[in-house]
Amino acid sequence: MDNLRGEIGELAQSEEDVLTYAMFPEIGREFLEHRNNGTLVPEPLEPPAGNGDMGRPTEFNVTLHGETYHIRVTGAGHRSQDKRPFYLSVDGVPEEILLESLEELEYDEGGAPQPRQPRGSNRPRATQPGHVTTSMPGTVIDVLVEVGAGVNAGDPLLVAEAMKMETEIQAPIAGTVTAIHVAKGDRVNPDETLLEIEPA
Repeated sequence: MDNLRGEIGELAQSEEDVLTYAMFPEIGREFLEHRNNGTLVPEPLEPPAGNGDMGRPTEFNVTLHGETYHIRVTGAGHRSQDKRPFYLSVDGVPEEILLESLEELEYDEGGAPQPRQPRGSNRPRATQPGHVTTSMPGTVIDVLVEVGAGVNAGDPLLVAEAMKMETEIQAPIAGTVTAIHVAKGDRVNPDETLLEIEPA
């Protein structure tokens, strides 16, 4: 800490300033210089995408495994970044996370949200009763059928892992498997067609 105090010098007005410099040397120094010079300028707020009437929450409570955390979003990287940094305060403790968007909402002319195909996926959207999907993002652990196999409603087709639990993805209808769009180890998301079944 003594070395850090010596490096940042009079720019640091408190121990928090020294810690800011320790965690973010370049950005921290630039921030402290602008603050001392009175030249701090806030970044412009980005308007909400699509529907102008819909805002984005910046402060909320999150409950996970029975524990509730107070979250406040304090900043974010540019939306064009594939992996976008978000700066949060979790119960008053500053945190930084990297968020990679796999699926986003788009808006139709009437302002209604429409899901967009996940990035990096060439799988078709699920639109038919025989299109097999998953209810939550996960990883394919095993593919239990082949193209041409006959299946009954409720037969297991895939094994997927989500939230550290393995679950079977079952056939929604009886028929013949006509296409398989996944392989073992693939990441999958809701609304993607994982397999196609032609009704019997």
